[in-house]
Amino acid sequence: MKVTEDGEQADDSALSIVLVFFDVYQKSIEVTIRRTMEEFLSSLQSELSRPFDLSTMHQHNPLISQFKHKKEGFCPILHEIDGSIKIGITEIGIWDPVPPSRFLYGVECDAHASLLSLYRFRQESTETDQLLQRLRKATIKIFGVACGLYHCDDPGCFLTYHMTISDLDTGMYACRGCRDDFIRALQSLNSRIGA
Repeated sequence: MKVTEDGEQADDSALSIVLVFFDVYQKSIEVTIRRTMEEFLSSLQSELSRPFDLSTMHQHNPLISQFKHKKEGFCPILHEIDGSIKIGITEIGIWDPVPPSRFLYGVECDAHASLLSLYRFRQESTETDQLLQRLRKATIKIFGVACGLYHCDDPGCFLTYHMTISDLDTGMYACRGCRDDFIRALQSLNSRIGA
């Protein structure tokens, strides 16, 4: 058994998922993201061969010299953290210079890690409840990115491609195909743990 930063015991044989909050201090955001992950993972648990451990930790944002920066400062930090899957959450905007250049909602960091930026959510949400509702959907999507899932063709699925916040707002569920893809991805990680 390992003990996580938030004081919980972690089963060494379990699938370890770590939420890394980079200088995110709004408690409602941390609670919303954690609960969303707990509920979604619980809905998949009966189809997984091993249990999962979900833990949270806090880190400082990496030192960044320019406003329009990329993911490169965060990804090495995420790769150094123990865990099967790591999801970083930051207030800092992640700039994509590729046309149409814009701030991204989230990015892949390879090796079962991804980064969710709150920057555009804050810019494009008019109230806290709207922000938290959007983050619930984005949490499932960024978890999918960390699992190697990308864009779904079902326009009602959380994992559909979204260029704008209205695209994200149309998401209402994780479709059956994406749920099956989550199960396959998590089972693949489980088999590596058991090896």
